[in-house]
Amino acid sequence: MHKIILAGESSILIYFGDKIDTSLPENIANFSNELKNQYSELIIDLTQSYTSLLVNYDLSKIDYSKFSDKVEALLNNFQFSDSVKAPNIIHIPVYYGFETGLDLERLLSERDLSLDEFIEIHSAGEYLVHAVGFSPNFAFLGQVDERIQTPRLATPRIKIPAGSVGIADYQTAIYPTDSSGGWNIVGRTLLDLSLNNSDNLDKFKTGDKVAFYPITRDEYLSNGGKL
Repeated sequence: MHKIILAGESSILIYFGDKIDTSLPENIANFSNELKNQYSELIIDLTQSYTSLLVNYDLSKIDYSKFSDKVEALLNNFQFSDSVKAPNIIHIPVYYGFETGLDLERLLSERDLSLDEFIEIHSAGEYLVHAVGFSPNFAFLGQVDERIQTPRLATPRIKIPAGSVGIADYQTAIYPTDSSGGWNIVGRTLLDLSLNNSDNLDKFKTGDKVAFYPITRDEYLSNGGKL
């Protein structure tokens, strides 16, 4: 199932389904590459999300009707797969401490959990990268165990330190740089996700998986961590 809608003066939104499916990220990524290969001269930007692909095109070269017809034709001939290839797994160390987990103490109280229980739950599984956006290398990861799911903050913070690990509803994420934001902060990683390091370009791709693992306060501090 797919649907194309007008999303702006020079953009369309392609929906590939109405619910999150483990095979969707890979299929959307593959179609995005195919679209870019076929019509690179027409496309300005591509942004993949959970179930959709936003396409910004050059309105000076083609209008909406003709461009959507081309996309529709490509969709009709594209081979979508139900199988899922083995994902790239990115392992990320996290210090879950009250000094870095700005909302950790409150969440433990609300969920009636010990710190060790919370750490075990958050770091137990692998999280699928559903989308990358908001800022470079900000990966939306799911799905958080229902025992620690929590809504966004009613009032976002003005500044969240780079490397902060947060939870919002059923998602978890890492803030790559200092940023404002409304996610509940539960820890911090020393992993540099800023674009100052060329190795970080496209650090996360939809379909990848992220596995968090806890480190101690001493390990965090001895490797340059700040409280």
